[in-house]
Amino acid sequence: MRARTPDHTGTVDRDGVTIAYEVHGRGDTVVLLLPAWAIADSRIWKAQVAHLADHHRVITYDPRGNGASDRPVDPAAYDTLTQVGDAVAVLDAAGADRAVLVGNSFGGVLAFLLAALHPDRVAGAVMIGATLNVDGRDDFPLARGLLTFDEDNGHDEGWGRYNRHSFARDHAGFVRFFVGEALNDPHATKLREDAETWGLATTPEGLAATLADRAGGAPAATARRLRALAPAISCPVLVVHGTEDRIAPIHLGRSLAALLDAPLVEMPGAGHCPQARYPVQVNRLLRRFLDCAG
Repeated sequence: MRARTPDHTGTVDRDGVTIAYEVHGRGDTVVLLLPAWAIADSRIWKAQVAHLADHHRVITYDPRGNGASDRPVDPAAYDTLTQVGDAVAVLDAAGADRAVLVGNSFGGVLAFLLAALHPDRVAGAVMIGATLNVDGRDDFPLARGLLTFDEDNGHDEGWGRYNRHSFARDHAGFVRFFVGEALNDPHATKLREDAETWGLATTPEGLAATLADRAGGAPAATARRLRALAPAISCPVLVVHGTEDRIAPIHLGRSLAALLDAPLVEMPGAGHCPQARYPVQVNRLLRRFLDCAG
């Protein structure tokens, strides 16, 4: 049973791709909870929605590739700037001029780009376990996996699973592995079970398509582009990062906070999705940020 049912549901059409969204609660401040990678739907925020909607208008939406949104298999449909446009279209459809953004994982990338490219729509941004590699390092598993994503290494173990060929051979095995890495926190068994269900709502072809825009590119070049955009971000920013994050290691959060001259909250022992495993602590951080930025 859901902790809170939406006050309004809707869809937006984005060049033939349907994006499903929900609106919860009322209030002067709008909070847009951005989707993470398409391996999960908007339920990644289920521990935040009811709490925040008691005081604010909260908008969630399912990413293209999962949930109630469409699942295109054309890699061009997952262009990063197209996904930034999804967020803007959802705000328009929900009648929200500006919002405080909260993004986890790839949702942190979306928050960064929205704040830089659409500053008039962003009142503040919280980036949790963001996969923003602003230093251009290639010495951690996710960066190496993206670099070699199109190569078949011939084995399906550990981070060797992070390529399109392994996805095709053992989709369920990849989902189980990735969820275990993302939710490596102690006592997260139920969360892992839920997340595996969300991940299995994708297909190997669709999941591979979501990474085409990011795979193979040199991390140093991507970092230069991100750093060039950083001066355009003028809204308040908070960076939250788990010290035991196996997807986006803690050095990513530290570098991002330094680049944006933003406060950094390190959560000792937390993995990639602290809002799911430690919702009380994260909800308190969000409420304090919203009191200042909203």
